[in-house]
Amino acid sequence: MTDIKYTVGKNIESWKDGEAQTVTFVVTEDCNLRCKYCYITHKSSGKKMNLETAKKFIDMLFSSQIIKKDAVIIEFIGGEPLIEIDLIDQITDYFKIKAYEMNHDWYWNYRINICTNGVNYSSKEVQKYIKKNQKKMSLAITIDGVKIKHDMQRVTIDNQGSYDKIMKSVPLWLSQFPGATKVTFASQDLKYLKDSILSLWENKITDVASNVVFENVWQDGDDIILENQLNELADYVIENKLYNKYYCTFFDDTIGYYYNDDDLKKTYCGAGKMIALGPNGNIYPCIRYKDYSLNNQKEWIIGHVDTEIDMEKVRPFVLATTNFQSDQECIKCPIASGCAFCQGFNYDDSIKGTIYSRAKYICKMHKARVRANDYYFSKLYNKFGINKDELEGHCRRQLFILLANDYVSYCNYKNIVSETGLKMSSSNIEQVLNFARYNFFEPVFIHSKNTPPLYLDIYENYHIKHYFSIKMYDLIDFNKFKDIIFVFEIEDIPLSKKYLSVCNTEFPIVFNISEDFINCLSEYVDELLNYTNDLRVNITDMSNKFSLDIYKQQLTVITNKIVELNHNSEKKKKMNLITNLDEDALRNGCYAGEKSFIVSPDGDIYTCCAMYSENLEKKCGTIFTEFKDKQCSLYELNSLPLCKNCKCSQCGRCSYLNYTKTNELNIPPSFQCKKSVAEYNASLAYLNQLNFEANPKIKMIDSDDPIEIWIQENNTSIGYYKYKEEN
Repeated sequence: MTDIKYTVGKNIESWKDGEAQTVTFVVTEDCNLRCKYCYITHKSSGKKMNLETAKKFIDMLFSSQIIKKDAVIIEFIGGEPLIEIDLIDQITDYFKIKAYEMNHDWYWNYRINICTNGVNYSSKEVQKYIKKNQKKMSLAITIDGVKIKHDMQRVTIDNQGSYDKIMKSVPLWLSQFPGATKVTFASQDLKYLKDSILSLWENKITDVASNVVFENVWQDGDDIILENQLNELADYVIENKLYNKYYCTFFDDTIGYYYNDDDLKKTYCGAGKMIALGPNGNIYPCIRYKDYSLNNQKEWIIGHVDTEIDMEKVRPFVLATTNFQSDQECIKCPIASGCAFCQGFNYDDSIKGTIYSRAKYICKMHKARVRANDYYFSKLYNKFGINKDELEGHCRRQLFILLANDYVSYCNYKNIVSETGLKMSSSNIEQVLNFARYNFFEPVFIHSKNTPPLYLDIYENYHIKHYFSIKMYDLIDFNKFKDIIFVFEIEDIPLSKKYLSVCNTEFPIVFNISEDFINCLSEYVDELLNYTNDLRVNITDMSNKFSLDIYKQQLTVITNKIVELNHNSEKKKKMNLITNLDEDALRNGCYAGEKSFIVSPDGDIYTCCAMYSENLEKKCGTIFTEFKDKQCSLYELNSLPLCKNCKCSQCGRCSYLNYTKTNELNIPPSFQCKKSVAEYNASLAYLNQLNFEANPKIKMIDSDDPIEIWIQENNTSIGYYKYKEEN
């Protein structure tokens, strides 16, 4: 794939990577505009800050009352802050003098941030301030795009549009600052989204931070309008090759994943980390907790400049994490990452006046945005070979689409059907791709062992992963089929030399081997590693006859080989049984029935290919009807007594094997556990041989069978169960 980067789809860089302390001064509650979507719903012309109040606050900041970060952003806000430009100038001077007198890092490590409506931008007073502080400040004018959209929302006190007045100052602004603005969309103006973003770009405003409002304003069908507008914008960006020339944060490569544990330990915004001063000297965790932003709750005051900060009032924000602010629908949402919320609005909208709540009015809008992002990044990949940067430590759910009943074996289950019978029709393929996008699945095509692949033009709109038998190599058009994984059986290994190059190891390889041939595993792995940097081994037909001793010996040989290959090598070889051990990594096991499902050639949905092929379960639904993804809880990791606390993150965790060997979906057979422990210990040996920095959490597992540890830790009487061989 090409190394060309994209900017449409990346976040706009923030100063100090967003780690600076933000200090906000509400210099006035007045504004010379009356923007209809503004969250400051109680503006007042008589409330403005005085200099003495600001000085007391700055003195407090430099005291020992609060923990200070190395860098600080001084933010001036209103209302419209530039109404009080003289006061802003005085506050800025006092801050700089105080920081100098205190010999504090903030004297040089600060940034001034002002967001303005632009009405007063060209005034002498504002220009004097800019000239004085330009090298240390960021100033953005809010412009909403095309004139009709801007004038619909951003109006004067007498309800006149402000676009023409603001645009007069834009050339001067762009000569002084980078072209960056923020655009907000509500229900009435969604239809102008594409044209508005393009208008801003055409006016040399290259960095557009864009969002929709959090409030309960959305109408039926607004999500469809948003998705269509973003898709049209994506098409324009792709067709005109603008993907690396501009920014628009509606497109974001970090959204649309499950939350991971780290996400749940954080919250979305910075309330409780930032600090805000109101005109009367009250101090807030954020301006959204000040009375002029609230409609239902009392303001949340954490202190006053004449007293001190009440840390008891700040204490709740320390513990307000996503895990405690969200319900189970949000926590388990397959596209939770990037779903925005404002803690202040959550507080105002809550029934009991708590920050431990979450408003969900933008749920459908976030879903529409995720679908549009999937469309954009799919087109970017298929047109230009530019892969989206995946969000590290996160996963998406997958839909394995069986294109024929003689599908290639892609997991531990061996499909014995050798001749093509039932095939998925073209109309069903289109339907299943639409189903995958609508339900937020990554589509994975499992191709026939025998039937040549069918290409449809619609594939260009989707990023499809393809599993092909290596035997099909000559029949694949590599200009059309991308993101390919080749599947090898033992008898296919000689084909590696015929089709694959030692110099080009881009294709991942899946290698299926029966337990009957495990004594030759290292030999086969050694050969295949010549032709891929990513080898995934499936051991099929496992039973209680599995030879653990032979397997351990083979793993030792393989480990030594991979250490030899990866020692001082820039491009590391990966092999799922050995190199996937990472205490913080995602588990690599099967997520059937939880985060992955399969679709049969006739459009029925099942938890996994084995359950379908062996006729062991009823279908979960179809691609033609509404899909209920809440299957039996036994598929979830927390319902797996042995697995949920097991260290073996590389384990295959096959629910089909569990069911056929133990009668339970959530209980693995002993030979599966012993196999995984052997792999874990081999993985640890691999890390040690490469001199990886020791992780105290990663230690050898002494017992072959994790059930022994479970019994000991839970002080459980095992009755007559015999979990280990007698000497």
